[in-house]
Amino acid sequence: MLICVDLDGTLLDTVPANGASYRAALEEQGFTVSDEYYAAHCNGGYYKNFLRPLMGGDPSPEAVERVHDRKKALYGNFLDLVRPNRALLALLQGMKAAGHQLACVTTGSRRNATEVLARFGCLDWFGLVLTSEDVAHNKPDPEGYCKAMAYFGVTPEETMIFEDSGPGLEAALASGAAVFKIEAF
Repeated sequence: MLICVDLDGTLLDTVPANGASYRAALEEQGFTVSDEYYAAHCNGGYYKNFLRPLMGGDPSPEAVERVHDRKKALYGNFLDLVRPNRALLALLQGMKAAGHQLACVTTGSRRNATEVLARFGCLDWFGLVLTSEDVAHNKPDPEGYCKAMAYFGVTPEETMIFEDSGPGLEAALASGAAVFKIEAF
């Protein structure tokens, strides 16, 4: 059995850390975002989509990348704001001990995903960590989940996915696997 888990909002509540690091990066460029706006309109989304309106609506692709690169560099400064989903972590630890394969599939960056997973001592649990850098199409496209299944040589019927956001749930359902929605922790 393959157990795939989304990172942000599913395994870890990273909204405060992501929001704070994006806010700091945006403020360096003369823009801002409130915690409430970030949580409601940006969390779980792809940065190339949600940064544009925050940067005046029509920033250059290079400007968007500068903000995103700076956000990634600042993220480690805000890891104390991250809250773990202890129940899901315990479940995954048990599933790993029972011999099941684990994959983390996130729209986040590899740098930030590995940084936060290492901080919570679970990076080595995952036989595969797929990030936005590993797929051509981010969630809601199921590509990440399908790539994880192909990597481990399993079918959707042999896969469980834990997700929380609208785009993530859409991707998980489209993959054909069993899907478990995380609503709160």
